[in-house]
Amino acid sequence: MDVTDENPASSGGKPGRDRPGGRTAVRLGAPPAQLRGAAPKEKVRARRGDDVRRRVLSAALESFGAFGFEGTSTRAVADRAGVTHTLVLYHFTSKEQLWIATMDDALSGYMERVDSLLEETASHGAAKSLAAFIELFVRLSAAAPQVHRILTMESNQGTERLQWVIDKFLKRHFALIRELILRGQLEGKVRAGDPARIYYHIIGAGGTPFTISTEYKELTGRDIFSETEILRTIAFILEIVFTQ
Repeated sequence: MDVTDENPASSGGKPGRDRPGGRTAVRLGAPPAQLRGAAPKEKVRARRGDDVRRRVLSAALESFGAFGFEGTSTRAVADRAGVTHTLVLYHFTSKEQLWIATMDDALSGYMERVDSLLEETASHGAAKSLAAFIELFVRLSAAAPQVHRILTMESNQGTERLQWVIDKFLKRHFALIRELILRGQLEGKVRAGDPARIYYHIIGAGGTPFTISTEYKELTGRDIFSETEILRTIAFILEIVFTQ
């Protein structure tokens, strides 16, 4: 599309040149050749960067869960992720920052699921919300047992990393579930007792079997990650927590 001066005196000029008594013709349309394709290339780079970041975070969760912070190196994470060590440091700067990013990614996603669930079940009563949370917690523990392992190791050492997790995630999580337990007790559907102890019973019973899955299988002959065992774990916790 050309936008030109509609001056009859200049009608004989060529598009795009200055015309006596008129304005310069301006061409609207495709961008210059050197700019075409820039946006798609940027999108491709962004997708590649996201893919690398996702692979590194997944590898880091596995490594920190298996070997702890001290036993994990950024080079080992890079090898597990199938990327260069330089790329790991480019995206995460240091092992400390990689650990923080790994736990932030895992726990942010977890808290989003919890918040969504509690919002969906808010009108059903505290006991039903608590039961739904227990099922969600057990299933997410089965899907990512590394989180429970990492927090257990950090708690044993009392690290600043653990304090970061407590301040950013666990304080609010504890308050939310403790409140559900209290309200469920007022409804007469949750067993009497210290809500904090009941909270940790749920966390322990719902997380520990997946954390020590090898031991569990050796001693019981059962695969804790099987759907049957997951359902049995959920049912057992519900039986202990609720009065009916």
